[in-house]
Parts: sequence; structure tokens; C-alpha cells
Amino acid sequence: MTTFLSALAGKAAEKWLALLVLPGVGYLAAVAAAVVLGHTHALDLAQLQSAVDRLATHPGASNAGAILLVAAGVLAAATLAGLCARASAVVVERLWTSRGDRWPGRLLVRRRVRRWRQADAECEAAGTRGELARAIERRDAIALVRPRRPTWIGDRLHAVDQRVYDAYDLDLGAAWPRLWLTVPDAVRAELLAAREAYGAAFGLAGWAALYLLLGAWWWPALPAAVVVAATAWIRGRAATAVFADLVEATVDLHAITLAQELGLTGERPTLTREIGDAITTTLRKDPPPDPPRDQPGAA
Repeated sequence: MTTFLSALAGKAAEKWLALLVLPGVGYLAAVAAAVVLGHTHALDLAQLQSAVDRLATHPGASNAGAILLVAAGVLAAATLAGLCARASAVVVERLWTSRGDRWPGRLLVRRRVRRWRQADAECEAAGTRGELARAIERRDAIALVRPRRPTWIGDRLHAVDQRVYDAYDLDLGAAWPRLWLTVPDAVRAELLAAREAYGAAFGLAGWAALYLLLGAWWWPALPAAVVVAATAWIRGRAATAVFADLVEATVDLHAITLAQELGLTGERPTLTREIGDAITTTLRKDPPPDPPRDQPGAA
């Protein structure tokens, strides 16, 4: 047990160092540059070097106690910056996965629906198999199902629920906690790794928000914020796609095991609409109305 706890503490320390401290130290360096240079001398490396030299020749620079205090302060400040970035990441995640019930989310949803319908019409009009494949690829690049969220990331996550319900009449929200308990450890590990990559992308977006704020005092932080935000968006899309695919694959491969655990399969160990509906009814513990489904031609 002691060995296990030591290993666990080591992994926690590694994550703390990688997720909070190291990016935080980089951000503190940018803050220091902003304080020394400001907008007027934003790229004056000579002035920055001069400030560093003054600190290095300060009488306290050779005091071991002062050095330890400064190091502890830097670690604390870096950790605080990391926590602020994580808090910002929560806000960013809520924005990227919002339902779009309010303006301007509704406008973005309508725009995405128009684009998706146009792409879907191209699929209907395709004359050859090659044209159909290209049209489907263009439509799926917008959303796998009719868009209901303002962003691609939100729609990709929503598509998992919709596709699972359309295929199996299975309410994924009700089934997932129980399904999680029935899948093998290897499947859980893959899902956790994908979820961690998904969360890391939002964490990167949180740092972009902090650099954007710093841009009010030091303009080079603004292009840095743009680059970090673009990287976060690209990584976020990739991580979302992987995570959503893994969740859907888990349902395809292991939902029948959940049905067997619930005693709903009888002699047919195959996931069907009837079994999916039975799982939904059993796990929700009330006879719910059907989840809203996309109607052809609906606004």
C-alpha cells in the first residue's frame, strides 16, 4: 500500500508540474516582461536584459534564504496562475458546448443548420457513388446529425446521444453510468485518456484567456493569445472527435453486456431497438416521453 500511495503521489506531482507550474512559470515570465517593458518598449530586449542584470547583482541575490523565498513565491504564483487558467477553461468549455438557447447562440445554430441542409441536399442530388461520398464528407464536416449547438464541438458531442438513440432507442445519459461499471479496464483506460486530452485542450484555451488579459499591458501577449487559442481549438476538435468516437464504440460493443447484467436480453445476445428501449425504461425508472428527435424539414 505504501508503494502504491508513493506512486500515486508521484503521478499527482507530475500532473501538477505539467499542468499548472510549468505553464504558470512561462506566464509569469510574460507578466514580468509586461511590467518591465509595457507597450512602449514591448520588444526592447536590451532593456529587459538590463532589468535581469540589476536583479542578478542585487545584494539579496546571493542570500540563500532570499533565493528560497523567491523560488517558493514563484511556484505559488505559477500555481495560482494555473488555477486561474483552469477556471477560465471551465468557462471556455461551457461556451464551446453551450446549447445555443440564447442570442447569439441561436444565430450560430441557424447558420449551421442552413449549411448542413445545403450539404444534405447535395447528398440527395448526388448522381454517382463518388459524388455521394464527397457530399457526405462535406456534410459530416459540418455535423454528423442536424446541428443543434452553436459550435462544431458541441454538435459532435450531441451527435453521440442522437446517433445512439436513433440506432438503438437507448438513452445514453441514463445508461452511461451503469455502462461504465460493466466495461473492461482497458476500455476505461482508453476513455479516460481521451477525456484527459479533451480537458487538456480546454486548459490550453484557459491560458489563451489569461494571455488575452495580459495584452492590455503588453501587446505581444495578444498574438500569443491568438496562437494559443487556435491551437486549443484545433486540439479540442481532434480530442472531441476521438472521445465521441470512443463513447459511441463503447455503446456498440458493450451495451449488450449491460443488457445482460440487467437481465433484458433473453436468448438474443444482440443489441436491438427493443433491448435499447428496455434499457432506457429500466434505468430511467419512469416511463419518459421519447427524447426529441430531428424531424425532416424542421426549423
